[in-house]
Formats: sequence, structure tokens, C-alpha cells
Amino acid sequence: MSTKKVVKLGFLGDLSGGNAGLVVSAEKSALLAIKQADAKGDLPVDVELEAKDNKDGLSDTAPALAQQLIGDPAVVGVIGPAFSGETKATGALFCQAGLTDITQSATNPALTTYGWPTFFRALATDAVQGGQAGAYIVKSLQKKTVVVINDKSDYGTGLAAAVVKSIKDNGGDVVLDQGIEPTTDYTTIVDSVLAKKPDVLFYAGYDKDAPLLAKQYRQKGGTALFMGGDGDKGTNFLKEGGQYVEGAVLTCPCLDPNVSTDPAAQTFASDYKAAYNGEAAGIYSAEGWDVANIFIAAIKAAGANPTRKAVLDYVASLKDFKGLSKTFNWSPTHEVLGSDVIHFYKVVGGKYTLLSTPTAMTGAPSATP
Repeated sequence: MSTKKVVKLGFLGDLSGGNAGLVVSAEKSALLAIKQADAKGDLPVDVELEAKDNKDGLSDTAPALAQQLIGDPAVVGVIGPAFSGETKATGALFCQAGLTDITQSATNPALTTYGWPTFFRALATDAVQGGQAGAYIVKSLQKKTVVVINDKSDYGTGLAAAVVKSIKDNGGDVVLDQGIEPTTDYTTIVDSVLAKKPDVLFYAGYDKDAPLLAKQYRQKGGTALFMGGDGDKGTNFLKEGGQYVEGAVLTCPCLDPNVSTDPAAQTFASDYKAAYNGEAAGIYSAEGWDVANIFIAAIKAAGANPTRKAVLDYVASLKDFKGLSKTFNWSPTHEVLGSDVIHFYKVVGGKYTLLSTPTAMTGAPSATP
């Protein structure tokens, strides 16, 4: 039986609700990172993961879960929150507690403008993602008329705004820009889209809703290229969308280790499958792994008695930390530097395939769907 002190990493996100497919893989990656770090035998403490299930990623339920993590003195860092709304709702609480949180997937650009010294983001923002998506549509695909629909969430509205701006800046025409609450019947908005006869339908929302919109649009005869952002790129999009999402193109500021050619990513993908009975690593698995390993490194550096302050000091001073998804350095506002490459994925044969990797910030993939 170990006599080492137990310290915990918190995890906050939807683990059982409609958007769990966008979150669970990151939690499993964090668990795998902790297990592999423990197996090396050189950690000065025992590390455990304390996961909090914020079902459906709701903003109003997140603060109470954050307080549970804050109230546990063994928790020295938090992976997440996963979504932008819940991150906005908890950032000040973590800040007041001096508890570092690093999100693996929350992309609303405003999150790093609130002045929380404890908050860090491990991926590019929707401003970058939307900018490259718009350039890709207009410049690479040469498609000029676009409908942009969002789900009215903090994430969806932010991404949609960035896409609309980029399309217009690149000379395209946004013929419909509308927010609609998630529903089971998209007939009204589908009819509006069909009337506009767009070249592209871009949906900024989550993968519990995107496949239904795509299905109802296709069933009514819609032929536009269906596109979406990282919120759509979950397992549910493929499972529920089926034939109706074949050929869809999704953008993501995330590395898909299953289609990566990087040896480290391939090793991780193999280890993940071995750990989870053949299950493939999902969206934000690489980023969840990276964030967990940043915290593990901070804990190891702090010695036998890691404190929240020691962990924050380590994370804040991070330099050239080599992860799977990128090498980590922070901007003054705690955005990750040099990670503004957005990946474009196409659904082919019911699976995500890497369409192309664009040039960071300035370009978009030359390949067309």
C-alpha cells in the first residue's frame, strides 16, 4: 500500500449527457496519462482523477460542480471545463480559489479576456477556426453563397460570427445567418435554407443536434455541402447522421490521432485502444492527454507536497512543452502559441478522414471535397 500523499486532478464536462461524445474521450485520455505516469514509478505522490459530470455541459449546473472541486484540498488542477459556456460560468470561481484550469476544448475567443490568471487554453479559438473555414469555403472551394446556422450557445454564436465574417471578408455571400435553439424538428429553418439555395450549409453547434439538421435537410432535397465546426465532430455525428452526413466537412483545432502520421500520435492511438477494449480515441483525446501531462509534470516538479500555487507557477511559466497536439507556450493572455493550424476532416464511408492540413492562420487546404 502506497504511503505517498494523494493529489487529484479535477475534470469537468459532460460525461453522460447529449454532448458526452465530445468530452468522454478526453477524460479517458487523462486517466490513461495518469496510469502511464504512475507506471513509471517516479512520481513523488499518487495522482488520481476527480471527474465531475456536468450533464449536457450546462452553464447553470457547472458552478456547483466547480465548487466541489475547489472544496477538495487534494485537487491541485482542473482539466476543462470542456465547453465555452460552462467555462465562462466557472472561471472566476477557479480564479478566486487559485486553482488552475486548462481547457482542452472550449474555444470561444472571449474566455481569455476576463482576466483570470488561473485559466489557460490548450487549442486555437473560434476566431481562428472560423477564419480558416470561411477562407476554405470561398477561396479553396470557390463556393460563394453560404447559410450559417448556430445553436445560440456561447460556442455556436462565437463560431458562427467568425465564419460569417471570414466569408464576407473573402468575398462570399452569407445569404442567411440565423440562430435557432436545439430542437427535434428543424422543418422551419430547413425550409428557409432551401429557399436560399446555398452552396454550403454551415452549422455551428454540437453533435447531438447537427446530424438531425443534416438529415432533415437532405430528406427535403437539400444538396449543399454540409459543414460544421469541432462541436459537430463527435461520434454521434456519424452514428446518428449515417448516410445523410456522408461527404460532410468539419473543421477542428484538434489532432485526430487515429489519422495522424506522427509516430507519437500513432503510439497514443494504439495505447488508447489497448486500454479501452479496442475503442478508438475520440475528439479532444490528444488535447486531454496533453493537458493531463502538463499537470503531471507540474506535480512532479513540485515534489512530495504539491500546492495549487506551485502548480499554477509551473503552468504559467511553461516553455516548449512537447505534447501530442502541439508544443506548448502561452501568450500573455494564456492562449497557446503556434497552434493556429485548423484541421479539416471529411466524412468518407462513415468515418472521419483527414482532408488536409492548412497553413497556419494564412491559408486553407487546397484539396476539395
